[in-house]
Amino acid sequence: MLVLANGVLAGAELAIISVRKTRVRELVESGRRGARAVSALRDNPERFLATVQIGITVVSATAGAFGGASLAQPLATVLQGLGVGAEIASRLALALVIGVISYLSLVLGELVPKSLALRYSEGYALLIGRPLRFLSRLTRPVVWLLTASSNLVLHFFKDRTSFTESRMSSEEVQQTVEDASRSGAVHPRSGDIASRALDLASLSVADVMVPRPKVVGLRRHAPLEELKQVLQERGHSRLPVYEGTLDRVVGYVVGTDLLSIALEQGTLDLEDALRPAYFIPETTRALDALQQMQVRRTPMALVVDERGGLAGLVTLEDLLEELVGEIFSESDVPPDCLHREPDGAILADATLSVREVNRALELALPEGEAWATIGGLCLALAGVIPAPGTRLTTDDGTELEVVDASARRVKQIRIRPPPRPAAEVEPEPQHPSV
Repeated sequence: MLVLANGVLAGAELAIISVRKTRVRELVESGRRGARAVSALRDNPERFLATVQIGITVVSATAGAFGGASLAQPLATVLQGLGVGAEIASRLALALVIGVISYLSLVLGELVPKSLALRYSEGYALLIGRPLRFLSRLTRPVVWLLTASSNLVLHFFKDRTSFTESRMSSEEVQQTVEDASRSGAVHPRSGDIASRALDLASLSVADVMVPRPKVVGLRRHAPLEELKQVLQERGHSRLPVYEGTLDRVVGYVVGTDLLSIALEQGTLDLEDALRPAYFIPETTRALDALQQMQVRRTPMALVVDERGGLAGLVTLEDLLEELVGEIFSESDVPPDCLHREPDGAILADATLSVREVNRALELALPEGEAWATIGGLCLALAGVIPAPGTRLTTDDGTELEVVDASARRVKQIRIRPPPRPAAEVEPEPQHPSV
């Protein structure tokens, strides 16, 4: 009975800890019997765990003492009757009693109840919640005495007794989401979006923005023909308006506003459609930028560097694409940024971010603060602007070959992934585009 009592306490400890706090709140709100007791125990983990430890220690010590006192002597008498000497019989009997009690304590007092507690944690916790809470109230003076004694000893180590639960790190949360997605508990697409949302917390707008070389703008006093050409060829719905250079953006215009003005007045006048620009530093976190753009109700923000020059622009669509992947409108043509060649190499635009390439090709190219694109990675590896034909190798064995480069930047790169083990090799896709 003492061994079984030890098992009940050991299982109760594991069961109550295993039930998530969010699930406990759901049980309390639904009025489940014992849920409030479980919630009270989890809200005070120091008292709860100390109570369980007191119970397990007292029960285990009592079981050992009782077994040694009541069972060793009768067993020694039996051994003496079998011809064993009195002194040897006494020692052998005590050893056998300790062995049997230890065996029962491990099997019935630890392994079996803890296994059941993990499998049926919710039901076990609700069943034992009230009795355990009552026991924690009875042992409150003992818990206080033991905690004070522990703190007295820990004072020399500049520490205090604490059983507060550790919090899950973002990496653990992400691993939990991925495990749930693989097991089918969460839809794979939902798991992918949740994983991307956790990644978004570590990104800055510099990681997700449209870089300056790709920004299409309108000159403030450009002639009508130039405006028509840019609007017809580029097809962007929102365009920044600058005066002189892109570093002097004075606002932005919306394509539908220009169309309305053209239909009403028969001409295009940027001043009539000009909207105030919103600027954010490139070090702003992507999530902070999303919140600020929502509050200001602006779909586009201009990203500036530490010197005030234009580094790029970011839209709500760019931020949303970090969660759900590329979004194409009816008029968009998917860019051929990654193209698989017959020999297995991948031809890539150097302006692609390292994060996008790693995600698309399942690589582990290094990401650093000094670069964000694979073109920037090549510059960091080479130390200079590499000439076409230059081959660079990363730590994981991936080879980057510069296919096209100018005197100012790298334009196109050929990526040769490291060879995979035979078990991981996947069949070639039917279409050459990745």
